[in-house]
Amino acid sequence: MKQKWYQTTIAKGILIIAEHVFLLIMVCCFMCLMSYPVLRSEMFSGTHAEKYEDTKTFADQVLHTGQGISSALGRREVFETDGAYDPEKIINVGNYNQGESTDAENPGSLSYRLGDLVSWGKTAGSGSEEQDSYEDNIVVCRRADGTYHYYYYSEFQELIQNGDLSFVMASDESGMTQEDILLSLKERTFSTEGTDTFKGVQDKDNRILYVDCWNYDGYWCKEEYKTVEGKSILEVANEDEAWNGHLSDAFDTVESAVLSIYWEVDQYRSILESYQEGDTNFTYLYVDQTAKQIISNREEYQMGEDLETTLNKIRESGKYAIIYPRLADFETNMKNVNAEEWRSTLQVQGNDDAYVFALSVDTSYPVQDSFYTESQLYEEYGGRAVWVFAAGGAALLLFVLGLVILTAGAGYNRRDEELHLMAFDHWKTEISACLIFLAWFVPVILVGTNISVSSVVSYDEYGNMIQTGGSQIGPYISTGNMIMIGLLALYTCALFLTGYLSLVRRIKAKILWKNSLIRSLGHFLKTIFRNMHIVWKRILIFAVIVLFHWMAFFSYGNIFFFGLMVLAEILVFIYLIRDAIGKHKIQKGIEQIAGGQVDYKIDIAGLSEEQKDIAENINSIGEGLNRALEKSIKSERLKTDLITNVSHDIKTPLTSIINYVELLKQENFQDPKIQRYIEILEAKSQRLKTLTEDVVEASKVSSGNITLEFMNINFVEMIQQTSGEFEEKFKARNLTEVLTLPEEEVIIRVDGRRMWRVLENIYNNAAKYAMEGTRVYADLKVVDGKAVFSLKNISQQPLNISADELTERFIRGDISRSTEGSGLGLSIAKTLTEMQGGKFELYLDGDLFRVTITF
Repeated sequence: MKQKWYQTTIAKGILIIAEHVFLLIMVCCFMCLMSYPVLRSEMFSGTHAEKYEDTKTFADQVLHTGQGISSALGRREVFETDGAYDPEKIINVGNYNQGESTDAENPGSLSYRLGDLVSWGKTAGSGSEEQDSYEDNIVVCRRADGTYHYYYYSEFQELIQNGDLSFVMASDESGMTQEDILLSLKERTFSTEGTDTFKGVQDKDNRILYVDCWNYDGYWCKEEYKTVEGKSILEVANEDEAWNGHLSDAFDTVESAVLSIYWEVDQYRSILESYQEGDTNFTYLYVDQTAKQIISNREEYQMGEDLETTLNKIRESGKYAIIYPRLADFETNMKNVNAEEWRSTLQVQGNDDAYVFALSVDTSYPVQDSFYTESQLYEEYGGRAVWVFAAGGAALLLFVLGLVILTAGAGYNRRDEELHLMAFDHWKTEISACLIFLAWFVPVILVGTNISVSSVVSYDEYGNMIQTGGSQIGPYISTGNMIMIGLLALYTCALFLTGYLSLVRRIKAKILWKNSLIRSLGHFLKTIFRNMHIVWKRILIFAVIVLFHWMAFFSYGNIFFFGLMVLAEILVFIYLIRDAIGKHKIQKGIEQIAGGQVDYKIDIAGLSEEQKDIAENINSIGEGLNRALEKSIKSERLKTDLITNVSHDIKTPLTSIINYVELLKQENFQDPKIQRYIEILEAKSQRLKTLTEDVVEASKVSSGNITLEFMNINFVEMIQQTSGEFEEKFKARNLTEVLTLPEEEVIIRVDGRRMWRVLENIYNNAAKYAMEGTRVYADLKVVDGKAVFSLKNISQQPLNISADELTERFIRGDISRSTEGSGLGLSIAKTLTEMQGGKFELYLDGDLFRVTITF
């Protein structure tokens, strides 16, 4: 046998260790690339810039920063007055949500001061209470014209208690008081549906104001501030037809605007404050040429000097981009810039015609901001991207190569060419996979949550840098994090190789599917459907158990109880099904053995220990019955052989006796006594001959040692011939035959000689045992394609035995055995009939004897 080096234990061990090393190198390279976006972007762009400001990442950072500035500038019209943030500015929340401006002369009913909305948003953003936890609630009253009036419960309660309002009831006998109604409204349970008692709400002058009232069940929120007119949302809905009947929409509109304005004001102010002069190397200049307005974070640019002079200063400050409404006017000295993308991204909302938007970064980096930090990091680590990528790529190729070699050698060793499986390989496929996954997932989640992977740098939509991390050894990964990630990588590799190599061995051994839970489940379900007539009762019992389990769980259960419940249900279900199938196997085995198939064996596979013991005992009973049956058959065969041999031995002397009787008859003895003796000898020898022939034939028939020659026979003609043959015998005993035969032929396929013997035997039986002076009825008819022949007579002797006994050998209807006969005629007739495919039946009713033959 040629030894393969990769199948040796040492080679496999070295390869497994190498795989861990390769994966560790890959992970380290990957984390370095992912933790520093400049390395990543430059590597994928295929270029390597000498300076940070020439990289695509630098251009993206400028673009994101400019996007934040443009977004903030676009909110000036909403949040500013005369170029300054104005908390007293009026905001119509409905218009705001639709992106429309507020009409200063007619602000609308749902209008608030900007400062109030911001303060309200701060409170709402910190977490709002559920509606059911509010001490107050809302009562809705409907007028006869279909309009509504809304009250806070406390207000409505006060009006009722002061007598300004009162409830109108149909009868004082209803038992419901005003206090009861108020309590129901407070508890939010009041309803007028299904009752005619409540008639409405009236004022102090007994005028019906409202025809119905109920608890408000729509969306609402707690109001922190009033509108600019000092009204609550309920008051606005009561007075403004546009909001009457739409209180839920009003609350939703206000809250949506509150949250949106709070967030946008915070972003607007933080962005502009983040890029103040002296805090950043970034410069922006926005000139609204229509409104003659200049906005910049550099004070010198806001002095109103010539625009071109200002733009020249920006061009000389470092890297810049100047955006105009026309794409042809766009200019920049940065690389990796898409002019169309920049113009559309940096478009300031509300100004599409005449503007100039200039952005620049002082690349001398006088301020240590994010641009300075990125420049320093790129200067130190920027040249390593290619080497890091090359090392990671080489490690990946070597890892794959090692995996291929391990795959080829999995399951084999140098001692033989047989496939060797480990104990783990015999576990169920899905269970093995789940254990491997859980063994990896749980530690990775527990440990991984403590690793600051979010140290990867990115930029938000307003240009802010998102970065976390403590002490650094690289761009954005700490030493502790790198060690933890490395350990997790090694742990992951160990579990991966364990599961993967087990999978390979299973595939090679062709047990992946064979040892699968899904396959086992499929077989189990198939077994259930095959045995549904057996197990349906147990399935019903199981369904009842499941129903009560779930009822208990939803009433008192928790997650632990739920797990135990499901496990118990699965075990009970499997037990019930297996128990039912096992009992059916045992029942079937008993039926087969009881039916005569004594060599039947109950399959004990899948049976419980108790059922297995019962099945083995039943199989033992079958074996005992089989031995007894074999012994009985052997004894019966010996008897048959004995009878046959004795009959053959009797034939020789019997033939001599018959021959000598014939010789004696030729002597013409005159003495009457001698003649009488000779007649007796002749009769008895002939009877003995007939008996011997019947015994031999019965022996042959019972052992099946005869050959049948089938042919088409006219049954009508055969019965007529037989009837003619026995005419003299019937007359000798004064018997009258009543023969009823069909006019047409009745053709049956039988052995003619054997069929003649059957008819001869039953006719002979009637001739011997029928009562003298009676009738013998012979009938043949065709019923449903079957030929049915019956012979009926009245027995001379009492028939005090069963019909089955009469067909046994040596049994005669004449208990005194005073008549001629061997007791074999009916037995031979029945056996011959059945051998030819017919049916032989006897019927006894008192002295009535009937034989029926069906072909």
